[in-house]
Amino acid sequence: MKHHIHHIHIFILSGVLIAILILILANNILDRIFINKQTTFGVSFTPRYANELGLDPKQIYISILENLGARHIRLAAYWDEIEPTEDNFDFTELDYYINKAKQYNARIILAIGYKLPRWPECRAPNWIDSENLTFLREKQLKMLKNVISRYENNPNVSFWQLENEPLLEFGVCPKPDREFLEKEVHFVRTLTRKPVMITDSGELRLWHTPMVLSDIFGTTLYRVVDTKLLGPFQYPLKPYFYRVKSDLTRKFFAKNNQKTIISELQAEGWAMKPLTKVPIEEQTERFSIDLFKQTVDFAKKTGFDEIYLWGAEWWFYLAKNNHPEYLKFAQTLF
Repeated sequence: MKHHIHHIHIFILSGVLIAILILILANNILDRIFINKQTTFGVSFTPRYANELGLDPKQIYISILENLGARHIRLAAYWDEIEPTEDNFDFTELDYYINKAKQYNARIILAIGYKLPRWPECRAPNWIDSENLTFLREKQLKMLKNVISRYENNPNVSFWQLENEPLLEFGVCPKPDREFLEKEVHFVRTLTRKPVMITDSGELRLWHTPMVLSDIFGTTLYRVVDTKLLGPFQYPLKPYFYRVKSDLTRKFFAKNNQKTIISELQAEGWAMKPLTKVPIEEQTERFSIDLFKQTVDFAKKTGFDEIYLWGAEWWFYLAKNNHPEYLKFAQTLF
């Protein structure tokens, strides 16, 4: 009996090892297929960040559309910019960027809500008491209604990104609130016919809730980050990690979710302080041109056919500081 049990264990272990090898081999083959597949690249753009880097935001934006040839842009409707005083909305700046995109027939993902891309993520207007969460949430929904009403019939706004990684505890923000997020999604769906995208961290969280609640799911993808404990840290993940994670989550929990895109692919250095306070040579060491190219190849191997690069403002900043190679490589992608 012991002899037979021993053989059964060997048989099971062999079967598991063979299954793992087949899975790895299959995904390596898929990697080679996907890296040659047609991929749509877009960029995120933050005028405020361009300004922080000492650049002219409008000039850089036109260069992104003209010189890079980008036709997929992710913009954000920052609350403190569009409602500077209570109940008085000013869309002048945001209108400029959306209308300029229309001139180039560019497609816009508009991020709306309270927690939006770039640190500190949450930007409440000065008249909001951020400690009064009930008041804040009430005004937040009212703000959403005004933004959606403004751009619902704009054909160049393809879909909404609702919040930015709303269930990830990151940024100067209230604690993640799944119950409010569900309420917020339901509210937005009463106002729009456009698809709704919700994003989440590619490396730090499961995707169940954001994928269930959204029409389109957006994952961030970062390769090298800076940490307080370890310093620069590279995630030891393979491209198929993201692909399998997406496929399994959709198959078992979110069958109505249409697709996964990379809503934010790292294409600039990560530091624990503003990049303007980091020497240029250190910036290029933290995120080298070779790492930029490797990251793009890595992202293509995931098989997601729409990828939004994070860091376009930085490429122009580096070009201004005698490092045009990042911008030149980015031009090859569009």
